[in-house]
Amino acid sequence: MPYSRFTALTLAVMGGLAALGISRPSSACTPVPDGRYLSGVFGVVPLDGVIVARASCYSNCPESAPVLLVKDKDTGEAISGTQEEVADVAVAERESVLVFRPTAPLVDGHTYQVEIEGQDISAGISEIYASTAVDMDVGAIPVQSHVIVQERWHGKTSCCTVDQLPGTCGPDERCVAEEMERYVSVFLTVTGGVDAGESQYVQVVTFSSPDGEELGKKTVWNESPSQTYDVAATEYCYQLTYRSLIDGTTVEKERTCVPHGDAGETAVFPADPAQIAANIAACSSPPQGFEEAWCSARAAFCEEAPHLCADNDVSSCEAPDTGAGGSGGSGAGGGGDAPEDPDGDHVRVGCSVGAGRSASSGWALPALGLALSLASRARRRRDRR
Repeated sequence: MPYSRFTALTLAVMGGLAALGISRPSSACTPVPDGRYLSGVFGVVPLDGVIVARASCYSNCPESAPVLLVKDKDTGEAISGTQEEVADVAVAERESVLVFRPTAPLVDGHTYQVEIEGQDISAGISEIYASTAVDMDVGAIPVQSHVIVQERWHGKTSCCTVDQLPGTCGPDERCVAEEMERYVSVFLTVTGGVDAGESQYVQVVTFSSPDGEELGKKTVWNESPSQTYDVAATEYCYQLTYRSLIDGTTVEKERTCVPHGDAGETAVFPADPAQIAANIAACSSPPQGFEEAWCSARAAFCEEAPHLCADNDVSSCEAPDTGAGGSGGSGAGGGGDAPEDPDGDHVRVGCSVGAGRSASSGWALPALGLALSLASRARRRRDRR
């Protein structure tokens, strides 16, 4: 069956956004609950360990600090203990990593329910499992490294707003520029399986150049740390240290260097007009400096999906002097500068899992990096079952 132009354009839009890692409407986006809720709890805990949880809040957030509530599912008894926040872990806005220290050891084979005090019941209750089989030898856990070349908009970006579309969580913002930049990202995956004890530690990763110069340090919990490099090098080095959340002891692994190999070259190059059109076709008005590209892309979009467009959606394109400019249908980028943060950290605002970094910055976690992160999370979820 031949594709309609709208089908082809939709595929182009989604494919282009996926290639750039830019936030796009989710086909099954579920709004997050009001107030605080648990967005991450590791499923298996040693009997003398701690319960670690990631707490999030994106709407109607209380001013008081979050409080973890833990109950033995087998007996119904509330578990007493103390709580603290891990202050140096990298988290998104309105997120925190909490540590709950039970007063007495957990019971082998028992399931414990974990929730945030006062959380919306629709958020559900997370569960953990206490086991004597947890292996705390985190120094033996292999680290997988991935060196890839990704793309992002370069220089001045210009943005436009996408109105709420069917199946989305609300308005979105798309940004484009006249140039693209290829840069290097190094991703590390640290997971030891269902009975490994890495959840009882935070991972401190120091990235460095081959000659030992420190380039960045990140502290994470239950995440895959990464580092970006604007210019390719022959190799990329890192030092991984585990810090126990139980007693503060550390396990330091050897400094490791990963070759660039055939990952590709870094460069700045002109943006593909088709890529620009794919990003802005769903915008309700053109980004400054890209009026001509928007008129063409929007006209095709509205012809095939008139119910998603206003009656006079492209009326400005019919005027004899629209100010549309640029070579090849793009134009000089308006708007603000590209943001300083190149890491592509995701900000989950307005949607649950899957709402990427706000595209207003013109940056996002590209598809392969996101796939690596999601694969790591998926593997962790399988391991916890």
